[in-house]
Amino acid sequence: MAGQNGTEKNIRPRLKVQLAGTEPFFGPGVKTLLECIREEGSVRDACEKMGLSYSKGRKMLERAERELGYTIVERSPGGKNGGSARVSEDGMRLLSRYERFEKELTGLAEEKYREIFL
Repeated sequence: MAGQNGTEKNIRPRLKVQLAGTEPFFGPGVKTLLECIREEGSVRDACEKMGLSYSKGRKMLERAERELGYTIVERSPGGKNGGSARVSEDGMRLLSRYERFEKELTGLAEEKYREIFL
């Protein structure tokens, strides 16, 4: 019977990959924030692009850095011309590893889905 055995063409697994210590601290939201910081050169502009409050974005970064024990975004204070930010080398390495991890888990999930449901 269609719909009960997973054979519908538009059904597929969907994963939300998060890294956690005592609580989740790195996932799709922080990943997107880092990508936007890389593009915009500013935490505030990155948050605005995402539709995220600056305070929420800053807290996301602070939580991740606290859990990781290293800086993922290097910030220059504001002033007359505004501040700037860039993803640190450690942050870029983390982003790259997370993307690889996410891609590999997605591939495994799709493989297991086909094995179990189809």
